[in-house]
Amino acid sequence: MSNLNMLKRQHGEVLTIINNIKNLMDNGNLDKNVNNISFNINILAGKLKMHLISEDKFLYPQLMNNDKEDIRDTAYNFYNEMGSVADILTSFVKKYNVPGKILQSKEDFITESRKVLNLIQNRINKEDKKLYPLLEY
Repeated sequence: MSNLNMLKRQHGEVLTIINNIKNLMDNGNLDKNVNNISFNINILAGKLKMHLISEDKFLYPQLMNNDKEDIRDTAYNFYNEMGSVADILTSFVKKYNVPGKILQSKEDFITESRKVLNLIQNRINKEDKKLYPLLEY
């Protein structure tokens, strides 16, 4: 299914951006990397927005209309859970979308970004292992 391949590709792109942000943060010089970090945060937000639109258009309608109850239930649970992840990301991006905002709250930024980026990574891993295989049945 080409839509599934597209969704998997988008996951790879998102994970690459997350790793870029983490590497820029872990390098120990937040001040030096702040422009690249904020740039990557905004790229991440855009990629995830497009990914969520793709899932809403292709993935969830197909799975939530499946004949098998367990597939419908799994899709429904994932879909409902995604709302909170999207809200957390939106809040994070608004809070740290420009270098000045990051530099004003460096410690908070580091703490929050680790939580949010790990949340997204965990969600992607969960989708790759538990949700996307439902399309390959």
